[in-house]
Amino acid sequence: MNIVNCPVCKTEAEDIRHILFSCSHAREVWSALDVWPHIEKLLIIDRSGSVLIQEIIRRGGEDTELKIGWTKLILTGCWYIWWQRRQLVHGEDIQNPSRSAMSIAAITANYFTAAKKVVVINQGWRKPSKGYLMINIDGAFDETKGSGSSGAVIRDSGGAFIVAFHSFIPHVLDAASSEAAACPS
Repeated sequence: MNIVNCPVCKTEAEDIRHILFSCSHAREVWSALDVWPHIEKLLIIDRSGSVLIQEIIRRGGEDTELKIGWTKLILTGCWYIWWQRRQLVHGEDIQNPSRSAMSIAAITANYFTAAKKVVVINQGWRKPSKGYLMINIDGAFDETKGSGSSGAVIRDSGGAFIVAFHSFIPHVLDAASSEAAACPS
């Protein structure tokens, strides 16, 4: 049997428990996130890494200073630490533990903040009042080429198509500028 040492600390055999929880780098990340006491309690009982993750999910967790549960923070941290392991294996550099902790906290907080927001998407096209026309415009932007396109559709109060156009814009700053180019002057 081939025993592979941890690519991060290079001192112990690599397994899920080690790379995510026991490795010196992981412990420093967990300490910087102020969740090490929760993990340390779970490490007292000899469990595999996957069983530890199941136990973290089962227990849930109270709010942290970030107003998110420590369980969510630990699970995001596990993903991030595993992603950094992959980076090292492929010869890429990784962040120091305190920087990793900041990244984990930001990703977790941003995800759960975004998940709470309710986005109202346009409820569809609305007919203009009788005797009026409606013009709908849109623009697109290709950041890699610095170009874009815009287009417009005009319909009457019954929703019937009147006219449409589109144009390629070889030089544009952003999507808003592409959309503005579609506005009639």
